[in-house]
Amino acid sequence: MGRNSSFIKNTYSLARYNMRIIFGGKFIYFILAAFIFFLVFGIIIALDSDDMDLEDIYALLAFPAILLVFFPSVFGIQSDADQRTLEIIFGIPDYRYKVWLVRYLMIIFLVFLLLFPFAGLAYYALISFPVLRMILHLMVLVLFVSALGFSISTMVRNGNATAVIMVVFGLALLILADALEGSKWNIFLNPFNIPRDINEIVWLETIRQNRIIMGIGSVVLILLGLLNLQKREKFLS
Repeated sequence: MGRNSSFIKNTYSLARYNMRIIFGGKFIYFILAAFIFFLVFGIIIALDSDDMDLEDIYALLAFPAILLVFFPSVFGIQSDADQRTLEIIFGIPDYRYKVWLVRYLMIIFLVFLLLFPFAGLAYYALISFPVLRMILHLMVLVLFVSALGFSISTMVRNGNATAVIMVVFGLALLILADALEGSKWNIFLNPFNIPRDINEIVWLETIRQNRIIMGIGSVVLILLGLLNLQKREKFLS
């Protein structure tokens, strides 16, 4: 019993320590920013929309989800450099990959948990919808965005530069939104927004292919980021 209690306590302390490094003490600010965005746009959508649908809820939750995962994935490497933990991690042979991989999984799990209260508010304040299904679809987007941010951050080694690249990339995709609407290659594909000119069966297959592409892409980006972390001199120079 005492051993289990000690293990839980140590695990909690380790998780809290890593989260403090990951979010650089700004964790609460990102939660507040995500909540304020959700609240403001939720009210706007509720007042302007007479016929709210699942596609509106997905769009409403997508930005807070991206915002929650944006900072830790983009500024993770820089946070380690700023807090002088980068040298310590690289000083432990073959351990650094496990550190960042565990941190990445912690971030994803935390965002997954945080989406429940956001979805719960939308469920009770706006319309009823399958909460778990909605969150699982959102997590596909979260996984890809976080993996992309992590991979780019290991290439440029600067959080601000990575953030700029991510924003430019996102704006480019938004500009191409109309051209990519209904395409399996659309990262921001809304699975609940069925185009009028597409058969439902075809649409379900498009969603399935889109999720497979984004899932494989996320894995490749994570592996690429971990591979870049092998270049010790590049990060400590």
